[in-house]
Amino acid sequence: MSSLKKTQRVVLASLFLICSNVVLSAEIFFDLQRVSGDSILLIPLERLVDDVSLLCLGCNQNLEIARDVGFVAGMVARSHGFHYLVFGTVDTLDESDTDPLGKISRSAFITSQVLTYLAEGLFNSGVVPILNGLGNVDVDVIRSLISRKAIYPVLVEDESKIKKLTDLGYESVFVFADGRVTGKLPRNNVDLKVDLSTLQEVRRKALEGAVVLLGKAERAINVNQPFKRSGVLVFSDEEWLLKIAQEVLEGKRSSIGRVP
Repeated sequence: MSSLKKTQRVVLASLFLICSNVVLSAEIFFDLQRVSGDSILLIPLERLVDDVSLLCLGCNQNLEIARDVGFVAGMVARSHGFHYLVFGTVDTLDESDTDPLGKISRSAFITSQVLTYLAEGLFNSGVVPILNGLGNVDVDVIRSLISRKAIYPVLVEDESKIKKLTDLGYESVFVFADGRVTGKLPRNNVDLKVDLSTLQEVRRKALEGAVVLLGKAERAINVNQPFKRSGVLVFSDEEWLLKIAQEVLEGKRSSIGRVP
């Protein structure tokens, strides 16, 4: 596989982070497995950090937890040999979503904020974050990312998606589903030893921070069901989290998550 020994700068959340050894094409994997070389991983976030979905991050009391989740997710990817990871979404949540866990928020502002934190954590872990541009595009998400100077490589379906994004002013390196790259995909030079020691701590904080009181009409615990109108929303059915949800229902604990 071809590579060039030159330096390319990628803008990540207004920080100029240095990358080198640019990549011209890469194989895309849809599952965790041991790889070597320039391979891109494309799987839902909750398969890297159990139960912690994009929507969980968007519902979190502390949006900055996305930075920590990105870091441990990147470490998991690196533990399997991946140095490129597709993340996030350029769409926002609505009632028609068949996969609401794959969205962050109804708000374009919150969506772009979480994307920025998530990408920062991923980069700091030693992977190159590639924004998931597949599917619908919320133009306000793109505009918000541009205003933050949060420009990442983007995974796209076809040339028409590239045109849509560039017409909005989002000019970057684009990756097609077959691994072809328009331009040069950089390699991350952050050199950290793979360390998964904080994974469970970060996971617990993310899940606990996204316990959401949807309404008081029903005393129900809703696991991964964001469109329910009442009860408590949580993002895992683990016993410790269900206990917290029950305490919220009984008024013994405050709900700290934000309604999706």
